[in-house]
Amino acid sequence: MQAAAVVASWHSAPPRFAADAARRLCVALCAVLLACASGLVAAQAAFPSRPLRIIVPVTTGGPSDLVARILARELETSLGKPVVIENRPGASQTVGANAVAKAEPDGYMLLQAAANMAINPFLMSDLPYDTVKDFAPISLTHLTPYVFVVSAQSPISTLADLFKFIRDNPGKVSYGTTGPGSPQQLSTLLLAQQMKLGEMTEIQYKGSSAAHPDLIANRVTFMIDPLAAAAPHIKSGLLRALAVTTPQRNGVFPGIPTASEAGAPGYDFASWGGLFAPAATPRPVVMKLNEEVRKALNGVDLKKRFDDMGLVAKPSSPEEFGQFLQAEMTRWKGLVKTAP
Repeated sequence: MQAAAVVASWHSAPPRFAADAARRLCVALCAVLLACASGLVAAQAAFPSRPLRIIVPVTTGGPSDLVARILARELETSLGKPVVIENRPGASQTVGANAVAKAEPDGYMLLQAAANMAINPFLMSDLPYDTVKDFAPISLTHLTPYVFVVSAQSPISTLADLFKFIRDNPGKVSYGTTGPGSPQQLSTLLLAQQMKLGEMTEIQYKGSSAAHPDLIANRVTFMIDPLAAAAPHIKSGLLRALAVTTPQRNGVFPGIPTASEAGAPGYDFASWGGLFAPAATPRPVVMKLNEEVRKALNGVDLKKRFDDMGLVAKPSSPEEFGQFLQAEMTRWKGLVKTAP
């Protein structure tokens, strides 16, 4: 109202008063802008003022779900507000991701995403969001190491044995995956490409647990499986671990060599998870969330819990996470297009 009155007086005033009216208009407008900015800063400084939700785009029990629930408990303590986990599985994790992409960009709805974020753009022509433009990275949360496993009944004892077996039996070797674009499929395609292996038959399952009976019975030659999923059968002696897929040995299974050590120089694969907010979430809110997530992931107790689950805590800055996502998308773009 003050600015409107100044404008009216300016138009009705004699010319000699125009300069003074213009000055008063500038002062009034600056006051309005300052009030708006102060309100925004105050709102962000008070974040959070109500409960938060973390959308998990998969069913309960998997690495993403477990990580989200552990983080939620940590964030409830540090932020002083409830953090609710909401599982929204479906369409290769795009149902949950789309809900967050379309959410109000205020930091109160977050996405605990997985590696599919970097893969789905090349699998789906009708993706309902833009992976890069519609999300604000907050932090990586974890890496999921994978492991080459065969049945304890198999004559294959080392990764070198596996490569020789594949080359000596073209078309007769089978490997388990959890479907198109899955980490199990892409890690195997990456291996075949890098090591120039021969033809193999892919057997698709609904999940790792569904594949394990055939793998244990030696009806499937091998599988590159999450270490967390395969660990109980490795410990029981039903599965034989040939190598882990990461450049470093795993702290829980230090006796399992890396793929590079076992005959696949330079092979490096791990799935991952990370926390996103909707794009346009205010920078101070993103940084507040990043600060609390990094603090939680650097905690000794949390790292131990992750180790026990076969996961590796991996905090990052928002910029580092954004660069990581771009690199993953570049890495998988060509390989996804060659997938069966």
